[in-house]
Amino acid sequence: MPEGSLLRAEVPIDGALYLARVSTSPTTRVAVQVPHTDGFALSLAWTDRRSSAPRPSEFDDSYLVETNDVPLASSWLDLHARSALLDSRYVSGPSSRKTAVMLRDGRWRHELRDGELVAQCAGTERSVTRIGDMLAATLALASRPVRWARLYAQLARDLGGHASARIELAGKPALRVRRGQVDVTVRLLRRLDPDEGGRFRTVIGARRHGSGGETLVLIADDLPRAAWPPPTDAPSDAPRLKIDQGHSNLLDRARPSASIVRPHDVEITFDGAVHDPHRLGAAIELAAQWAAAAEPSARGPYR
Repeated sequence: MPEGSLLRAEVPIDGALYLARVSTSPTTRVAVQVPHTDGFALSLAWTDRRSSAPRPSEFDDSYLVETNDVPLASSWLDLHARSALLDSRYVSGPSSRKTAVMLRDGRWRHELRDGELVAQCAGTERSVTRIGDMLAATLALASRPVRWARLYAQLARDLGGHASARIELAGKPALRVRRGQVDVTVRLLRRLDPDEGGRFRTVIGARRHGSGGETLVLIADDLPRAAWPPPTDAPSDAPRLKIDQGHSNLLDRARPSASIVRPHDVEITFDGAVHDPHRLGAAIELAAQWAAAAEPSARGPYR
């Protein structure tokens, strides 16, 4: 719907609606809403400078990527998004020959911040075709959560669960699995605590049933201190949940970064994204068993 120099549109992609806005004054700007990014920031610009910024080897070596979360940026910039960005860079140039001449257009910059993906031109863009090119590239970046969800749909089939239609960072669970009377969720997020800077994580969680108040904190030896989960608010004299051999075997199979059992819930955390159904399956089973345990095991603590 045009409103003077502003155009608003709802664009359907794979069953999800994306709200887009195009403005041509005072500068040319294309924006698409992206819900639930949990503080993730990503900036993409064309440049001829060499940079150590993260990018796949097949990506154009003059593309500069700046981000506050390198693993998440690598996951977000999939082949579809990278191809759309590369396609949007070239424009047809005048030629007296029969073959087309393609010129690089490096005026546009893409940025994801505060739940909005924006492509902005360094000057005023008067070509409707070029604005359409940028809208297509921006939508390709914005729709990454829908393509990402297809991977979790396959994991849902392998694990006997249900996947979301779109990945949301710190939003709806990417995957839900029921084990007995326990609902286990798999979420992707960056911040375990509002005060931390953020780090890409996969979190398996479940509410405890019949809890006796036992708690447990396990942290992998190689997890950096900055990535440790926030301290629990359990009393210092709370009983410790003990682990039998079956739980120990599941921990060995899952290899999580951290496992926390609180009086009322369980959280098993992986650093980054985990798509291995065997590791995820073991973590889901472990979370379900801990959530269903009413009493600590008598077989001794986990070491």
